[in-house]
Amino acid sequence: MDIFFAVNDAYARQLSTAIVSIAENNKSSPLDFHILTTDFSAISRRRLEKICLFYKNVSFTYHQPDAARLEKLALNIDYISVETYFRYLIAEIVPGLDKCLYLDADIVVNGSLEPLWNMPLGDNYCVGVEDLFIIRQNYKPKIGFAANDLYVNAGVLLLNLRKIRADGMGQKLIDNTERLAGKILYQDQDIINITFKGHIAAADSIYNFASANVRREPGKRKKAVIIHYTGSAKPWHTRCANKLKDVWRNYAKNEQLLQKRKIKVGLIIDEFFGGAGTAYGGYGFLARKFIAKYIPDDDIQIDVLLGRGSRKLRSEKFHVDDVDLYRLPRWKFFVQRWLKKKNYDIYLSIELVSDFVLKNETNPQKKLILWIQDPRPMYEWDEINTVTLFPEKCYYKQEIYDTVHRWYEQGRVCFISQGEFLNPKAKDLYNLPDNVPIRYVPNPVEIDENFDVEKYSKQNHIIFLGRIESVKRGWLFCEIAKRMPEYEFFVLGQSFRQKEDNARILEPYTGGGIKNLHFAGHVDGEEKADYLRKAKILVNTSIHEALPVSFLEALSYGTLLVSNRNPEELTAKFGIWVGDVLGDGFDKVDLYVEAIRKIMADEKQRMQKAREAVAYVREVHNVPRFVKDLKEAIKQEVRGQSR
Repeated sequence: MDIFFAVNDAYARQLSTAIVSIAENNKSSPLDFHILTTDFSAISRRRLEKICLFYKNVSFTYHQPDAARLEKLALNIDYISVETYFRYLIAEIVPGLDKCLYLDADIVVNGSLEPLWNMPLGDNYCVGVEDLFIIRQNYKPKIGFAANDLYVNAGVLLLNLRKIRADGMGQKLIDNTERLAGKILYQDQDIINITFKGHIAAADSIYNFASANVRREPGKRKKAVIIHYTGSAKPWHTRCANKLKDVWRNYAKNEQLLQKRKIKVGLIIDEFFGGAGTAYGGYGFLARKFIAKYIPDDDIQIDVLLGRGSRKLRSEKFHVDDVDLYRLPRWKFFVQRWLKKKNYDIYLSIELVSDFVLKNETNPQKKLILWIQDPRPMYEWDEINTVTLFPEKCYYKQEIYDTVHRWYEQGRVCFISQGEFLNPKAKDLYNLPDNVPIRYVPNPVEIDENFDVEKYSKQNHIIFLGRIESVKRGWLFCEIAKRMPEYEFFVLGQSFRQKEDNARILEPYTGGGIKNLHFAGHVDGEEKADYLRKAKILVNTSIHEALPVSFLEALSYGTLLVSNRNPEELTAKFGIWVGDVLGDGFDKVDLYVEAIRKIMADEKQRMQKAREAVAYVREVHNVPRFVKDLKEAIKQEVRGQSR
């Protein structure tokens, strides 16, 4: 249904209330609202956009009529503005529409509009409801109408745009308004009835139940579909005698609640970059430093769900960085009851390391946005397991991947991805078809806009940035440092899992015997940025990586990459890819050494790649783009399942 309103900014609240009432009672019909206005603020548009978040069948189009064509038309009713004449131009404004429903904004809809919309137009210009007020005033003879001639209230009209357009009636309405100025009382309503006389079909009064109908047809009050608050006393005024004023006021309350309502997102993650005692990992970094920091706004609320907690019956709540974190009850009944009470509009997960929340979500309408970060099919673990110094703990869990597949089969998963090269792995891991839609949402980084790679004088520093654990093979970085005493090497990170094993392996290097090797521990904020600014190269020795945030952070400062991993071909573009290095890697240390020496030996080439790296990150991985893309994904998925 194409529904038109003509309003100015002063009527934004009434318009929004009318539209909420229509949306609430017509959920199965696509509702395309057309707003005719020359004065509608960004705040008012934002008010209407909020409606779209929670009604998937609603859309808006704004039209700016040529008000100059109407500026000479008289206004003789003090509470009616020039916008009332905009309806004259609808057929011209939307040449592709055959019909539309025009509504005044001082209405609410309390039922289905389908019967009115589907009324046959035939050879008529419009369908309308007879105006009881006009009859009671004995006004029709004053404009040349007989007592039995149909005179409709113009606040609700089903318009035959094709016939109006074909017969040039838009201009005739304007001409007649000018010609009859001073001879009529009810402005455009009189003109529409005079101009369309003999070609207007009558609808039941329940489709334009005006103030006179409320008084004269009490038996129809409960049946009224479109309640039209005609006259100067409106239900938003303190004093209003209309018996149906509370119908409008109830919808107005609902509209106000909707304006305050937020999309509730349950962010499923097992770490929050140290928050609530969790690990300092890449997923937690994204969750805390970007999703929880930038996504919450007037429309979106983020709760962090850390999975199963230690309590059997109750959740544990933490508050970190203005975001609520929860560890959920352990027992099935209580976690299901907790999730039902929270009633999240949608779930979001950075990869998915536990299906505890999904298994206990009992509402089959709930959906998951799964952000593909580091999918690890078993063939990836086969490579990881070639490390022999001490094994990486394998967290391959087929049950989780089966849950995702099942939710996908039920139409409950939307996939987004930080890198195109990861998509085939995700398809393998979750057993997805080749044509599964996957939306690209690149990982963001905080960009130092004041950093000028051309002017900043970098030092001969080489850094390792990441957790110290088996898969990262930090011992290789130490071996590289030992062979290159002419440069300073900095290990930025700490162990979290398997601390004792990591300490045992790195013990030969941490004692201070390698004078150019420094262990800074966990760094963050400006301290980390300072290391990144100064370094010429970031070395990554991990046997497995997706697209680590550390790569993007380094590139944002023109710090080039040396790695055996080449995600999205970034290492080859902005540094040197040494090729695959499996196992413990000691036999391949020279590959890293040669790559570092090659970069350091050609300052001109290093600077060229540094400039290109900074430009790439600023274009693709900036925070505003990330915020826009992820918010759009959340809103689109919620609209796809709402109501």
